Amino acid sequence: MQAITSVLIDFYKNIIRGGYFTWKRLPLAMAFLCLFVHNSTAQSYSLPKALFLTTGDGEGNGTVSDGIVLALQSFNKLGVPVRLENRDILLIPNQLDLYSILIIPTRIGYHDQPYPYSLTYMSVLEMSNISNWVKKGGTLVTGINIGRNSLESIDRLSNNESLNSTNYTLSTCLGLELIEKEMSNYWYSDNNLGIWDEALKRINIPRWNIVPSNTSKSVKINSWWKNGVDSFPAITTNKHGNGNAICLPTFDFIHPVEDNGLSTQKEIDLFYEFVYNTAIGSRKNEIYLHPWINAMSSAFCWTFDDGGSLSEYQRIIRFIDQTENKTIFFVTPEIDSSIILLLRNNPNIKLEGHSYSHSDFRELSFFETKNEFLMNRDFWGESFSGFRFPYVSNSFWGMYLLEEMNFTYETSIAANHFDFIRGSVVPYNIPIFNQDFYKSLDLLEISQIYRSDWYFYQKILNEEEYRVIDQEADAHLFEHYLKTYLDSIVIPNNGAMVFLGHPMYSGISETTIKPLYKLQDYIKSKNVWVTSPNEIAQRWNKLRKLDIAIQDKDDAMCIELCLPNDKLEGLSFRLEKTPVKVKCNQKHKLKIVDEATYLIIDLDGSAKVTLTY
Repeated sequence: MQAITSVLIDFYKNIIRGGYFTWKRLPLAMAFLCLFVHNSTAQSYSLPKALFLTTGDGEGNGTVSDGIVLALQSFNKLGVPVRLENRDILLIPNQLDLYSILIIPTRIGYHDQPYPYSLTYMSVLEMSNISNWVKKGGTLVTGINIGRNSLESIDRLSNNESLNSTNYTLSTCLGLELIEKEMSNYWYSDNNLGIWDEALKRINIPRWNIVPSNTSKSVKINSWWKNGVDSFPAITTNKHGNGNAICLPTFDFIHPVEDNGLSTQKEIDLFYEFVYNTAIGSRKNEIYLHPWINAMSSAFCWTFDDGGSLSEYQRIIRFIDQTENKTIFFVTPEIDSSIILLLRNNPNIKLEGHSYSHSDFRELSFFETKNEFLMNRDFWGESFSGFRFPYVSNSFWGMYLLEEMNFTYETSIAANHFDFIRGSVVPYNIPIFNQDFYKSLDLLEISQIYRSDWYFYQKILNEEEYRVIDQEADAHLFEHYLKTYLDSIVIPNNGAMVFLGHPMYSGISETTIKPLYKLQDYIKSKNVWVTSPNEIAQRWNKLRKLDIAIQDKDDAMCIELCLPNDKLEGLSFRLEKTPVKVKCNQKHKLKIVDEATYLIIDLDGSAKVTLTY
């Protein structure tokens, strides 16, 4: 026994020297060692957290690539918190170590500053840090052209016949030697993953493509390029140290067909489920973190922008009082004093920022943007935590200053999955860029619905009479849109739906406000958490800080939860099997929702849970 203890102590010291466990993970490390001594068949792991490298796309004002939107939703269904970061984190190993899944895209629109394919440009130090992170237990997903070029724009492949361990730092990590090959007669064959259907068996790949010429013994070939005579590996997974490196021939494989990619939402979901299972490894009992309180399927928020007459506001406020919903009004000073009094004195209403002069922020300078925020706060005397840009015209300086002024969230990047993909039903921290400057903010984007009441009731803007029969037709379309969006987009992704209304549209008449009452009744029939963006932001930030350590045995699962100096009410986990016994040192319960079993805990700081099967 003394000899075994000595070996384990040496093993533990080596782990600490290697940096795999920080002192924060010391209890988990000790638990693992004790478990190793007493039950060598048990598995210890932590529920993963993912890091996605991106600067965003478009104008650099907080929007992200369609592929990232779908990735956020895929990971959310698996209970994986995601952080969007820029490449700077590759040079901060202790920050990198906080995550167990790392997605490094090599497709334009994901991370395009300062080069068109910036993550194909890498220093040796960045690649070494990635390799060391994988070796310590991380799971990497990247494209085959990662780091092909130096930061000095030297093509490492063109200067050599191949990329290998002598000239390419990531060669050992990926388990690949790479060459450039004429591929015009090759097709893709998904023989192992089983993700992509027949429509992807033959795709138009670039005439010249980078392919593996040799693979190490630790590489698993998930799919192939074939031409009937010859073949090359396509998607590969390499075991590197304690971790895994998954290499894609092109990031088009996990980019949506709506934006010239190759995959549907279902195929992207399946791929990230493959990544998740690779990161955790085989396990006897499955458990998934669920984002919403008390195992609610999704979240819903009532929000309104200002604008309208006193009678229109009164109609909206009557709806709020009758339903007793927590409601946000995004306000400017351009409101009548009698309306201000109604808003301030209503306990169900909270005011948040909407600018001072209702300007288009895309046309404002840094100084003008800051004044809009400061003057609006001064007028209302409120320390706003949320913001919505007028005309949903979010801007780089606007996002930058919201972070600087300690706002928690903004809700202007509307989510639309019907006409095209924009925005996300999953909250995300906002990346911005401007020329060579890029920064990942802690500011959360909680996307509103894309089609507000303005879209359906535009006839009110006409000088002619808005007939009741027309109002009824438009109200019916609005109601159908709201219910369909909730059912087909929000709930399947365990997402959040932020309603956007205006007194001057929904408050026109008893007819135009009917969709709100009907939606409220419809939500009651669903397992939906009706809350506010403020509470969503608070919960989301807590979930990202939560550490979850698992010890998995044949007949039991031990869970350690750690959220230092904080509380999380109704923390929910989806279980694949219903335990016969639950032991927990804090308030807890089991809940059955749609034939699935959930463990719900009112977490205060830390907790220990044992599930017996």
